[in-house]
Amino acid sequence: MRLQLITIFCLLYSFIQAQQEQSSVSKEKKILNKSEVDFLFSYYHQEGNNSAVTGGLGTEKLSDYASSIIITVPTKPTREFTLEHTTSYYTSASSDNINPTTISSASSDNLVHKVNLTEVYKDTARNSQYGFKLGGTHQNNFGGFSLGTFYSKQSYNKNREFKVQASYTLDKWALYYHISKLYPYELKGQGRLVSTDKRYSYNLSLAYKQILTPKMQMQLAGEFIYQYGLLSTPFHRVYFQEQTMAKLEKLPGHRLRLPLTFRLNYYAFDRLLIRSLYRYYVDSYGLQAHTINLELPFKITNFFSLYPFTNYHTQTAIRYFNGYKKHLLTEKYYTSDYDLSTLWSIEYGGGFYYSPVNNIFYFKKGRNFALKKWEMRYAYYKRSTGLHASIITTHLGFIF
Repeated sequence: MRLQLITIFCLLYSFIQAQQEQSSVSKEKKILNKSEVDFLFSYYHQEGNNSAVTGGLGTEKLSDYASSIIITVPTKPTREFTLEHTTSYYTSASSDNINPTTISSASSDNLVHKVNLTEVYKDTARNSQYGFKLGGTHQNNFGGFSLGTFYSKQSYNKNREFKVQASYTLDKWALYYHISKLYPYELKGQGRLVSTDKRYSYNLSLAYKQILTPKMQMQLAGEFIYQYGLLSTPFHRVYFQEQTMAKLEKLPGHRLRLPLTFRLNYYAFDRLLIRSLYRYYVDSYGLQAHTINLELPFKITNFFSLYPFTNYHTQTAIRYFNGYKKHLLTEKYYTSDYDLSTLWSIEYGGGFYYSPVNNIFYFKKGRNFALKKWEMRYAYYKRSTGLHASIITTHLGFIF
């Protein structure tokens, strides 16, 4: 649950930030030939009482401290290299139930590292670009490796853009020990409970962007995601009506996921931009979801903006979900992970974005170096299962 929630918040933040940086063509031209360094810091905290680690009941209390550094360097006029590193440190009240070395602590912690490398090649004559991505994730009980490629092309007048991306990801549980050490402690020693410790993911995405009028822009995007391998979590418990002993969560080893997204941006007037998003999601597990996002950046001055935002999400449960002690032993697949249950959630908050023409501060020592932008935002998240969370994020952008 923790990783899924943080992923949701990070994706929302990445989209908002990307849109803000793309909203001013003149700003892009000024920064194009300069190197950039972005620092992001966040604090996330959640409370709830439906932990999948303890079978759908139990504390979901968790705190996460994350920091990212993103370095973008133009190596040639038509080539750009980006390095991103994220470190996340979290404490979880239920993590002691999965720690392979101890089950006695009241709280446990973990350190997660993520690295992504991207190289972009630009063909200005054809209004196109392509690139390659390489990434990795590491923590004490999980690791992942990914590679991908992408291609995009704009029309001659740059009113239309088409982009295609493809990626492959290999994830592995229990990097330095046998996966059985991740089993709940009462299930250790019962033999092989999962058939593999790996998960494979293939992703193909298509996006089409169109400027409809001088004040309106839309984008359509779709993804095709196929996964196979260990798609359940090897430390989630499930309790049944007929017995007191828990079993390990079990889900099908193949999953097809299809998200479709529609974005519409509209300049209501010079100082107000309306950003809206609708996302429909369906997968082979039976989950269907609808997400609506609205953001209203308002320019106080030409370089200072405030933006309230809200996000509403609703979904149906997968066909294999049931709560604590509601599953039957005759079922082939089963989970009590409330991330996969029927629920609705709402997220709302606000932030500010500050980026003056002459930089926030500037100094010269060897080469020019300046703080170009500062952004800060706060979000509150609540869902119908009782889980609630808060996240505060700050972003500092430098050029040199």
